[in-house]
Amino acid sequence: MMRSQQVVVAIDIGGTKMRGALVSRSGNVLNRDEIPTRASNGEPAAMKRLADLLCRMKTELSNVEPVGVGMAIAGTVDPETGLFYKPPNLPTWHDTTPSLDLGAHMGLPAWVHNDASLAAFGEYVYGIGAGTKNFAMITLGTGIGGGLVLNGQLYGGHRGYAGEIGHLVVENAGPECACGGRGCLEMMASGTAMARIARERLAAGEPSLVRQLVNGDLNKIQTEILVNAEGKGDPMAGDVLRIAADYLGIGVAMIRSALDPELIAIGGGVSRNIHLFFPRLVASAKGHAMYVDKTLCPVVPTVLGEDAGLLGAAAMAWDKLGS
Repeated sequence: MMRSQQVVVAIDIGGTKMRGALVSRSGNVLNRDEIPTRASNGEPAAMKRLADLLCRMKTELSNVEPVGVGMAIAGTVDPETGLFYKPPNLPTWHDTTPSLDLGAHMGLPAWVHNDASLAAFGEYVYGIGAGTKNFAMITLGTGIGGGLVLNGQLYGGHRGYAGEIGHLVVENAGPECACGGRGCLEMMASGTAMARIARERLAAGEPSLVRQLVNGDLNKIQTEILVNAEGKGDPMAGDVLRIAADYLGIGVAMIRSALDPELIAIGGGVSRNIHLFFPRLVASAKGHAMYVDKTLCPVVPTVLGEDAGLLGAAAMAWDKLGS
């Protein structure tokens, strides 16, 4: 009789969709699917629907044995207790324990961590960070997040909140952030920040092709619009991208000085256009680095794309299960 292949259930939960996969120890995704989150229906209902989906996925494969659950989730979560705390995209899920609830539905041990941290762990185990011991990742999207692997272990800090790279202060006189601070990296270099800065400059009367590309509706400005305009030689769009790259470089220099990693990777949705400002980012990082850091710790793009968080959840589950 053929022995069943052990797999872990990997979950990536966002505000709009929940993705699930059955993943081997080597990182091979054997089956995957996704469903809408429907967050307003509540966390218990979402976990029941997710458990039903995963059970169906298992029946589609022969000879697989799920042995654990790893969950990546957008928001602040305590990895030790599984408690979810005031998630901005899932507000009705405050004080819930989605990983434990899903694990109970499936009769499996379950673990959870912040999605940005697990994206870093995914890149560390299966992606660009493989072979390193100390690795950092910055996720660049509508916001800015990150994750840290130190001495070969995913580092969450005292309460699991480590890696909030977007809240490093890079501009003391910068705009107020939702975290309560001012001039956070997220407020100066995220996709949302770039769109805000472009709107402010256009509202002040600065000429730009961007205005035409959004038909005068400044609320439609996104990073892709700025990239399009920059590619057509628009000075304002190019300047906004360059300023963001400069601030990202400052953030990279801070990470280097504080943690001394072997490698820093840049990922996330906005990073798809990173080739446009990557040289500027690297130059800024070198310019703000200590002398000994100027030729050390490469900065590179990630390789796993949208699967980084999902594979990081799988890697966490395998790590917790042991050999």
